[in-house]
Amino acid sequence: MSSGKWPQPDERPDPLPRASGLLTGVFIAVVVVGLLMTLVFRGQDVAVAVEGRPAPDFSVTLFDGSQFSLSDHLSGDGRPIVLNLWASWCAPCRAEIPEISRWAVDNTDVYVLGMAVEDVEADARDLADELEPSYDLGIGDSEFRSSYPSIGLPATYILDENGKVIELINGTVTGESLDSVFAATAG
Repeated sequence: MSSGKWPQPDERPDPLPRASGLLTGVFIAVVVVGLLMTLVFRGQDVAVAVEGRPAPDFSVTLFDGSQFSLSDHLSGDGRPIVLNLWASWCAPCRAEIPEISRWAVDNTDVYVLGMAVEDVEADARDLADELEPSYDLGIGDSEFRSSYPSIGLPATYILDENGKVIELINGTVTGESLDSVFAATAG
C-alpha cells in the first residue's frame, strides 16, 4: 500500500542540490572581494620596489638602537646596499646570515642591512644574538613588507649607490652570488 508520502523502493527521489558549486562560488567571491579591499585600503601612496626603479624610502630603528633611513643613507653615505629580508623561523635564512656576514666584512664598500619581516621581534632579536652578524639588523613593519615584496624568504634586494633597485634575488644568496651581482653592475 502506498500513501503517496514516501517513495517506493523502485522510485528514486530527485537528488539534493550539490553545495560544492555554491561553496566554490562563495569562496571565489570572498577572494575577489578581499583582493579588491586590499587594493583600496592599501592606498595609492605605497611605493613598491621594482627592478630598474628607485627603491621606496623607509626608516627603521635598528636592533642596536640607531636609526636608519634610506634617503639619509643615499644623501650621506652613498654606498650601494644589500637589503636582505629574513625571519627567525626561516631555516634557509638562518643558514644564509653567516654567509652574508662574512661577505659584509670583506666588502665594506657596500652597506648590508638585514630586515626581519613576518616575524616576532623577540624571536628575531634572539636569532641575531645567537648568530651575531657583522651587519646592521632591523625589523620591517607591514608597510615596509608591502613596499618590498618577495615570493618567499629569504629575499635580497640589491640597490645601487643612487637607490635604484638593481636586482631582487628570491632565495638564498652566497658571497659568490653577491660578488657576481656587483661585478655585473661595475662593468
